[in-house]
Amino acid sequence: MTADIDKGAVSVLQPPLAVNRELRDRLAAVPGVNVRESVPLASVTTLRIGGPADLFVRVESEAALLATVTLVRECASALHLHGHGSNVLFPDRGIRGVVCRLRGELESVEVEGETVRCGAGVTLARLARDVSKQGLLGLEALSGFPSTVGGAVVMNAGCYGTEIGDVLTEVRVARPGRPVETVPVSRLLPGYRTTNLQGTDAVVTRAEFQLRRGDGAAALKRIDELNRRRWRSLPSGKPNAGSVFRNPKDDFAGRLIEACGLKGLRCGGAEISRRHANVIVNREKARSADVLDLMVAAHRAVRDRFAVELRPEIVLAGDLAEEFWERARSG
Repeated sequence: MTADIDKGAVSVLQPPLAVNRELRDRLAAVPGVNVRESVPLASVTTLRIGGPADLFVRVESEAALLATVTLVRECASALHLHGHGSNVLFPDRGIRGVVCRLRGELESVEVEGETVRCGAGVTLARLARDVSKQGLLGLEALSGFPSTVGGAVVMNAGCYGTEIGDVLTEVRVARPGRPVETVPVSRLLPGYRTTNLQGTDAVVTRAEFQLRRGDGAAALKRIDELNRRRWRSLPSGKPNAGSVFRNPKDDFAGRLIEACGLKGLRCGGAEISRRHANVIVNREKARSADVLDLMVAAHRAVRDRFAVELRPEIVLAGDLAEEFWERARSG
């Protein structure tokens, strides 16, 4: 199907609000925190979509991260963890508050026997390869998941039959105004693409995994094979954020969307991929409004035909989640 959505009235982009200068100055005084203003989020996301962040901070230690979440709370602002920008849709008008990226010691990896400890800013791809080279197995299936460890823990990321909760033993969590806490995986109540950290003010700082000894060369070969399989099924050459919706129980979101004839459906600069119906690509200067229109169209079509309610896997930042659900359930 090659069609276009009638977009109707186009919303006017709003200028960024005045930066909270008290928050900016207090964050800038924290050791290990680097602060920038009005950073265009399209430049730091794989979808290449998003307006400016009032404050974009790089945090390089657990202590600095705890100070950041506490100051954001004290200044009545909002915090948005960025990861590597691979599974998020930011609004065209930008984000009020602080967008935070983890760096420095929060990207470190330590190995002790079969126990691996790492910062929440480490990418799963890097972690899986690093430990496989040391003959430690258990993360191979997650190597192609486009996420940092922190983001993967919060959503209990899974791929090819493996979930991160299968090998996770504990995490360290920062909450505003409280000491950093070590939490065993059992207390996270991990389920399909979810933990009880979602929707809270808790921020993962570090994670610990229990892996097993094995053939490192074979593990690296499996990583390469799984990545080739993954990339064959995904669109290449156009910015995207991977899977848009979670798979419903015993089915696949892509299959349902394709069965509704929505492959190739376009809205503005965005398109439901012709290769994989659960991926939306940025063909040319797409806006978040274009992506949201396609998501709403897919949700309604699948609901009306199959009586299945698709739930977003992509993070809808700012007020986009509220807008999506209001529109998806009203049609």
